[in-house]
Amino acid sequence: MSSHHEEDETDSSNAISDNEMVDQETGTKRVLSPQEEEENLYHGQSEDDVETLGSETKSLLMTMMGQLKIGMDLTKIPIPCDFLEPRSLLEKLTDFTTHCQILNNAMDFEDPEQRMLEVTRWYLSGWHVKPKGVKKPYNPVLGEIFRCNYFLPDGSVMTCAAEQVSHHPPISALYCENQTKGLTVEGWYYPRSKFLGNSAASIADGLVKITFKERGEIYSCTWANIYARGVIFGKLIMEVGGKTSISCKKTGMSAEIDFKTKPMFGGEYNGVSAKIKKKGHTTHTISGKWNNVLTIKKRKMLGSGSNEEEFFNARTCKIMHKNVPLIQDQLPNESRRLWVDLTAAINSNNVQAAAEEKNKVETSQRELRKVREDKCEVHKPVLFRQGPEDFWTFIGHEHPFYVSLTNKDLSQLGKVAE
Repeated sequence: MSSHHEEDETDSSNAISDNEMVDQETGTKRVLSPQEEEENLYHGQSEDDVETLGSETKSLLMTMMGQLKIGMDLTKIPIPCDFLEPRSLLEKLTDFTTHCQILNNAMDFEDPEQRMLEVTRWYLSGWHVKPKGVKKPYNPVLGEIFRCNYFLPDGSVMTCAAEQVSHHPPISALYCENQTKGLTVEGWYYPRSKFLGNSAASIADGLVKITFKERGEIYSCTWANIYARGVIFGKLIMEVGGKTSISCKKTGMSAEIDFKTKPMFGGEYNGVSAKIKKKGHTTHTISGKWNNVLTIKKRKMLGSGSNEEEFFNARTCKIMHKNVPLIQDQLPNESRRLWVDLTAAINSNNVQAAAEEKNKVETSQRELRKVREDKCEVHKPVLFRQGPEDFWTFIGHEHPFYVSLTNKDLSQLGKVAE
């Protein structure tokens, strides 16, 4: 009995409370800052994507799916609050900058082949930060904005801003920048939701451009698709799937990436493979799981076991902390303030309150849309303008929304006078 009691005491002393974290540099516990404590509600990482449903939720899901036809657009279909990730899609898009230090370091390599490898490493690192199970982020409302920054180890700052620039079709625009390094990440994202029988798919359209200003290089990347499998029978699980690419015209380097979905019989979840090419010729191959370990081989040495080495490890990599202005310092159209009551209801597992809060936001948006229509007004995005080839270009460099993100004082982060 005494040994069990001592083990319990040891476990208790090592437990991490909701307002604590383990410092990745020292391995010791420390109390979260207000920004970190708030961020802790929104940031998750999980290897197990399988969703376990209660009988009531299963019944609701089956009823909803029974009304759908294969190929039907799911954009206007109400999603049960049980399946909502408690944050906006705009915030989720900034997860791709979670490992922005990889891009930050990529610019320092003199070899263009190595720079492409680092850009590919960054791209493949952007998929593993997610909640457990199958969750869908909130659909951003027109004019909604999310902003954050990262303090990098070299003392520089990566600033990020995202805006919902269109409602029909639903398009989100993103811009991230490290002014010190001359690095930008910008793009737009248009998810088209479809019902595929036993799956719900988010088919991605859009483009991401990474610019290394001092080198005059632009890397163009496409998005992968997201699938919720097993919505009627089998395991309910999220998958990333489809063929994507990265290319740089100046260097002639490219990457062909294949996110592999699990076949009905056999196979594994979360597989991905990639080929790095120089002027069309494969130089490296990458394989593994995007939520676990990826390995890389040089093409000229394929067949030599000693040639394979670790490329990225999602289980051990260091995640850069996302600094987000406190809700009380945000404007009404900023994501966390806009959805604060819905998020609180979801985090407290209050399904009824969540449904009510979601309806409040949606009703308010319909009323605003009606006012614009009555006045014959067309919504004009604040931070972005649509340019050639439908690409959304950032114009908010001088806007208080964005300028406030360059402040390294967390107590003043993001404060904008209303």
